[in-house]
Amino acid sequence: MVTDSDAIRRKPPADTAGRLFGVLAWFALLLGPLLAWAIVFGLTPQNQCGDWSLHCSGKAIMYSAASWLFGSLLAITALFRGERRGIAVPALVLNMIPLLGLVAAYVLIAKGI
Repeated sequence: MVTDSDAIRRKPPADTAGRLFGVLAWFALLLGPLLAWAIVFGLTPQNQCGDWSLHCSGKAIMYSAASWLFGSLLAITALFRGERRGIAVPALVLNMIPLLGLVAAYVLIAKGI
């Protein structure tokens, strides 16, 4: 038997407008690193970057990490807003994997291994 209190607690199903943050999280995952590398190596003069210089590669990696962090925050926002989990959860997990890899690399480098 359905009572009035059960009907009040249920959220209406999310429509297409309810997928905004999840889709933006996917764009941050897929297009963020691509744009970071294209901007760093495309807009930096050849005499500063050369062919895959360490300075420019580090800059591009940090911009990619910022994109993944932003994508993770967008996916978390999508989950709090009650958007479709089929879009937001995979975006969150896939944005967190490279971030955790960067943290692990930092820890290994900091320990001197």
